[in-house]
Amino acid sequence: MSTTSFLVNPKQATATEIASVAVVPMTAFLEFVSPDLEAVEERMDSDLGDDLRTVYDVTRHLLLAGGKRLRPAMVALAARAVCSETPRERIAMVGAGVEFVHMATLVHDDVVDNTATRRGKPTANSVFGNGVAVLSGDYILARAMRLLTLDGDIRIIRCVSEITIEMSEGQVMEIRATGDPNLPFDDYLEILRKKTAAFVEGCCRVGAMVAGGSEEVQDSLARYGYAIGMAFQLADDLLDYTGDPAITGKPRGSDLKDGRATLPFLLGLEDGTPAEKAQLLKAFGNPDLSDDAVLHICDVLDRYDCFERTRTVACSFLNESDTALHILPPTPAKTCFEQLTDFVVQRDR
Repeated sequence: MSTTSFLVNPKQATATEIASVAVVPMTAFLEFVSPDLEAVEERMDSDLGDDLRTVYDVTRHLLLAGGKRLRPAMVALAARAVCSETPRERIAMVGAGVEFVHMATLVHDDVVDNTATRRGKPTANSVFGNGVAVLSGDYILARAMRLLTLDGDIRIIRCVSEITIEMSEGQVMEIRATGDPNLPFDDYLEILRKKTAAFVEGCCRVGAMVAGGSEEVQDSLARYGYAIGMAFQLADDLLDYTGDPAITGKPRGSDLKDGRATLPFLLGLEDGTPAEKAQLLKAFGNPDLSDDAVLHICDVLDRYDCFERTRTVACSFLNESDTALHILPPTPAKTCFEQLTDFVVQRDR
């Protein structure tokens, strides 16, 4: 389905209706699987090893940087939704594997984008240099594959391998699209799918596999993961313009300055007056854009409801995710998935 169809015919709940839902703290839906996530953390800590001091220093730096651990949480929640008695050891092994893949891609992305900070902390490349960061990312990715082979389920290995390929393709697509202010809506959505949604989709699928779920259940949880992943990335693109830098940990308008055409910008460019379009194009890809200039661009986009319309598209995906959950029986894990749906678009970081 194209972006345009979402814009003219959003399904079920609207962005305004979703906005009226109380913000659910992330800890609320992660608390249920906190023992699983602790086991994931322990597995990650023990598996990275200390054979080479420099690699050890980089991997410690990455582990201490933390993060939401949403991907292993999706593995754990999917597994618990299918079978509450799923062995924690398997969830930890597969969860650590997917989080290692995520860490490796972040390290490589930071090198490509020359990012100095992430979540308000120095990135590995800014501390250790690009060469060491890239090779350490390769090391972490190899560790991920090793963990998954130790688990031994060829379906899981194949699934994680395929989503890693998709993420790499998405990153290449994004790089090639950088600097293009006229990125087609459908191409934009495909970048989001490959970069983010495919991974979350895969995490939900492998979680169901770990728990022995049927093909039908695997497919439903995968659809949930895809829809949540799309909504999550759309919310990220929205926060780049509307978020508080003190909370998000990055300057407002980073995508605009870097020449990444996200949905709020594309909508403004489509609907603005010729003079406003000229202002948007002048700001696009300008790394020296002042904070005041960014706020002016935000005013232009807000004038055409670009932020609210982006939120509406995200909410359309959230409605898809809610539908995908109908196959699951009432369980604490299903409730957590529903709380995650409330959190995604309302989050502030």
